[in-house]
Parts: sequence; C-alpha cells; structure tokens
Amino acid sequence: MVVRNFCYDVRMKTKLTLSIDKDLIQFARQQAQYDSTSVSGMVSDFLTSRKEQAKKKTVPGVEKMVGTLKNYQIDDSKAAIRSAYAKKYTD
Repeated sequence: MVVRNFCYDVRMKTKLTLSIDKDLIQFARQQAQYDSTSVSGMVSDFLTSRKEQAKKKTVPGVEKMVGTLKNYQIDDSKAAIRSAYAKKYTD
C-alpha cells in the first residue's frame, strides 16, 4: 500500500487598488515587462522583502552604512567607555 501526502501552499489573493502617478505606472509596467513579471508580482515581491526585513528588525539603509567607519580609529574598549562616562559625569 502506498500512501502519498501532498502539501499545498494555498494563499488567498485579494485585489488591491492603489493611487499612483501615471508616470510611475508606466515605469512599473515597463519594469515588469523587462523582468518578465507583472506589476502585482513586483509589488508582492517588494512587500515580501520588506516583511523579511522587518523580521530581522533592521532599519532600511543600515546595510549601506556597514563599514563606513572602518577608516576611523575608534576605541570602544570597556576602559575607554568607563573613562568617557567618568569624565562626562564628574565635571
């Protein structure tokens, strides 16, 4: 006897109406055609990406800032931090 289990990912799709400038709509359609997708697919992909980003709890654009201070000498040792706090609160 062979038993097969099938798992289907069923998601309900709901129509959404947006108000967007005509220029942006034209651009979106061109991009969708270039990417072989639909405008709805592009919006869905964008929102899915933002949802994943929100799960990571990162602020948009932080990835771009990573490494920007690598050329600066920053002393973040505990001793330096204690010294800075002592100086700040004893004056």
